[in-house]
Amino acid sequence: MKLIPLSDFVLEQLEIQQSTSEFKEVVRNYTHFLKQPLALGMFVPVNRDGVLLKPLQFCCSSSDCGCLGMPVNVSCQEEIDEYYEAKEEVLFEGFESTYNGFSIVSVDRIDVEDNYRLSFNKEGGCRQYYNIEELVMSDENFEIELTPSALEAIGIKE
Repeated sequence: MKLIPLSDFVLEQLEIQQSTSEFKEVVRNYTHFLKQPLALGMFVPVNRDGVLLKPLQFCCSSSDCGCLGMPVNVSCQEEIDEYYEAKEEVLFEGFESTYNGFSIVSVDRIDVEDNYRLSFNKEGGCRQYYNIEELVMSDENFEIELTPSALEAIGIKE
């Protein structure tokens, strides 16, 4: 499911056969979801302290070289587990950390200034978004896909 405005979400839910209480619950959950302030961990894996975790780097895709498919940029299984657990908590698909910030199509970076803001490169400046609702209501066509974790938080079963 893509991130969509609340009105579109309500119309979609009206088409699904469900009880009135289920409808109310999922719409209430989506409304609260949209009101959340943007956080780094919504886009990329972070540790418990909110610090970006570097993506796991593998030296190859097979065990031919002797690495047995294990990441080369971590020192223990705990770091591997921490990364995969944090990755499961990410809410939006398609974002990855890069040297210059974070990118998905036109996304430039996520900066920390009292809270997180997502900045998109625009000719003549950047647009900034402080919560999920601002992001979805922008005049941009971001086409952001929700992860299974986000769908679970909203109460949508796939």
